[in-house]
Amino acid sequence: MQDTQYAIRNKVMVLGVDGATLDLILPWAEAGLLPTFARLMRQGSWGVLRSVVPPVTPTAWSSFLTGSNPGRHGLYDFVGRRRGSYDNWLANATYRSGASLWGLLSRAGRRVTVFNVPLTYPVEPVNGLLVSGLMTPADASDATWPPELLDDIRRAVPEFNFSPPGAFSPGEEARFVQAIADLNETTRQVARYLLSRQPWDFYMAVFMGTDIAGHFSWKAMADGQPPELAGAIQDCYRQVDAALAGLIEAAGPDVYLIVMSDHGFGSLDRYLHINAWLRERGYLKLKRTPVTWLKRAFYRLGLTPLAVYRALRRLGLGEQIRRAGRQRSTLVQKLLKRSFLSFADVDWSRTRLFSIGFAGPLYVNLKGREPHGIVAPGGEYEALLAQVTADLRALRDPASGEPLIGPIYRRQELYQGERADEAPDLVFLPRDMRDGTFGLMAFGSNRWLTPAADRTGTHRMEGVLFLAGPGIRQGVHLDESSILDIAPTVLALLGVPIPATMDGQVLGKAMTDELRASLDITYLAPAEEPLPVGLPTDFERVEEERLREHLRGLGYVA
Repeated sequence: MQDTQYAIRNKVMVLGVDGATLDLILPWAEAGLLPTFARLMRQGSWGVLRSVVPPVTPTAWSSFLTGSNPGRHGLYDFVGRRRGSYDNWLANATYRSGASLWGLLSRAGRRVTVFNVPLTYPVEPVNGLLVSGLMTPADASDATWPPELLDDIRRAVPEFNFSPPGAFSPGEEARFVQAIADLNETTRQVARYLLSRQPWDFYMAVFMGTDIAGHFSWKAMADGQPPELAGAIQDCYRQVDAALAGLIEAAGPDVYLIVMSDHGFGSLDRYLHINAWLRERGYLKLKRTPVTWLKRAFYRLGLTPLAVYRALRRLGLGEQIRRAGRQRSTLVQKLLKRSFLSFADVDWSRTRLFSIGFAGPLYVNLKGREPHGIVAPGGEYEALLAQVTADLRALRDPASGEPLIGPIYRRQELYQGERADEAPDLVFLPRDMRDGTFGLMAFGSNRWLTPAADRTGTHRMEGVLFLAGPGIRQGVHLDESSILDIAPTVLALLGVPIPATMDGQVLGKAMTDELRASLDITYLAPAEEPLPVGLPTDFERVEEERLREHLRGLGYVA
């Protein structure tokens, strides 16, 4: 590591609370249930932290740690498109372009400790300690820097693992609630252990329990059923609030504190099945082979992955579902996989649009880009996007008659940078985020709009931000802040030059004039910025299958 020294020797602590929302924090803090959050609001600046589009975990956290939009770092979803193919890869840190926040700090001689940030596996060498987060294989031996740190953590906290709890069946609610509490406690213990392991200039830890509890308990919080889940989210927030208090106290005085989330949260009522809709509108065509014809007949009759899964859950067969997922070589599993429609049944010679990804992005089957592209670049491409945009805007809620789709973006409206050409051609958000896209599988349902299964909560664009420390103004609302702003703000506080290609801005509104003047904020010219190191590396096949299976349990990928 380069050991360049700068005059400013502040310390910065960033505590991530995945999926945290002010919709819950504000009333619970006012009621005295979240004293740490209440104290942060009194002592510093706070507000809404806007996420990126789409507000999904890999995209949001990668935007945070690079300070740049997805057009620069290149991660748009849990999965990405392989060039010249209809296949996809599962996201990992090697697919991300641009220097990480802790990489920049390490090169500047700052000492860092980083724990549990999603999409940081495989880990990079840093000047300090790094433990990867979500999307780390359960049995990974290369998930920490230095490598021997993992053994030390497991000796200190034997319960630690990289796999947070996922979906559960009726009757397993108490087990799920206990698993969330155990996750919060294990995260707290490891975070506390790492805090005292070495001196640091920058410290970061992320709590994931709030996100998982939100996905599976949101409806129960509102209607009280099942009763075992009714208080699960509030209990989780209170556990995290207490954990934050301990870490903040242990960090000592005069530390700059940032508490933030990658996105917000809210209820989920229905799923939009994009490929089912594209097929209904004639944008996507299926093969005319006997095998596909048979699968299409089953599909029309309602034999779909989502229908089968719901039936098994009603029978209380959640554990059997998970066991079948782990034993992927069984005959039953193979037969099930071959019984459902998939992209193997798509007739690419007649398909103009398709969707791959959790967030329901749209890709044009473009000549010269896709292996069997049929849409010509230029006028035909533009006309197709205009047509599908009009069709999306015309979609109406069958119950209320209101529009279903909110903002619709061409890629160039959202993403700028050297990897913007990898972005989906069209990205949209539902008008009411209670309607979520179901991108978990190509043809999950034979209807394009269905009630949500399993998950009753999902992401929102509005995350949270709390900023406190010497020279941070009290009572300032930061509702115009972006998740891209955190990295340049940390660099400014630690006296490290900010790459000119970072899209975020220093959160100067939260600072006194004296603090801003003392920071002497400088920027690196593009030629001085560190280049990405290495080439993208796929997970090993077994690792990827296990990770996909775990993410299925969290409701993210097929």
